[in-house]
Amino acid sequence: MKKWSTNNRDIYFTTKNKTIVFDSVRNVAVAQDFYQVGKLTKTHLEVIKGFLGDADEDLKRLHMSYLSDFIIFNRIEGYVDSNNILDDEVEQELKAFKSNGIENLHTAHENEVKHILDRLIEGDLSVLEDKDRMMNFLIFYAHQMTRTKTMKDNAFLYKAKEDSVEGRYARILQESWWFVSYMLGLNVGRSLYLDRKSDNHCLLINNTDIPFITSDQPVINAYRKTHDIVKPPEEHECDHYFPLSPKVAYMINKSDRFPSGKVSVTEDVIEEMNTKIAKLANVNIISNSEGSLKPYRKYVGSWNQKIREQLGSDT
Repeated sequence: MKKWSTNNRDIYFTTKNKTIVFDSVRNVAVAQDFYQVGKLTKTHLEVIKGFLGDADEDLKRLHMSYLSDFIIFNRIEGYVDSNNILDDEVEQELKAFKSNGIENLHTAHENEVKHILDRLIEGDLSVLEDKDRMMNFLIFYAHQMTRTKTMKDNAFLYKAKEDSVEGRYARILQESWWFVSYMLGLNVGRSLYLDRKSDNHCLLINNTDIPFITSDQPVINAYRKTHDIVKPPEEHECDHYFPLSPKVAYMINKSDRFPSGKVSVTEDVIEEMNTKIAKLANVNIISNSEGSLKPYRKYVGSWNQKIREQLGSDT
């Protein structure tokens, strides 16, 4: 988000009541304990492993390697609790892992791509010619879709009866979402990597006076017709859009809307993308000036609200 800051600290963003404030990036999209490591009972593990489905064996091994650390943590925590072990150092270590275990994984992915993002913002697509860099970038890219509050909220919009099979499954899944969302990010990132030669990867270059804005849902599906209906998009209806700065955005097109490489975009395209970013945001849309947010704040959250209405949900 600092790419939208004029002082390397503060940015303009909308609040829950859609006012626009100028404040530190540290105060944007913050949710207490959002990534907190939860319990892993046998039932939780069954639900998590159920998401592996027919995944390739190498992907299953990758997920299980990450999951094993959290299983060990749960066993240690359970042992400490059941034996009433009172040790301040142990308690602090367990508390830190519970709070930061998943966040540390995301931070590691972010550190792997910082130099890649800087070069893309400079217009240098050659940085992704290296396969390892491309893989790291696409895993990070995918997690910008799956790790958000919008993603979590939309996953649980449908409310089944609590005492039904569906209701009990939904509760366990929600309790497991801290890991499931991370696992989904790896799945999506790997899929994007495998499809990289058939998809169009492009940099959208903005030479106009209207900046790209971003949000607390930084990667969206910007396909032209997707957001009017409540159904999963078809393969060709996925155009993943990720603004990197006020002047540069990265896009992975499956619809062939834009060709691979660098594409200079018009004001009409920028306004279209900014409107979609706002509609798919949860609370915060973000930019480098107050004036550039004003036309879009009325749209914030409107797509999510439309889904709720069509599902008849009170959430």
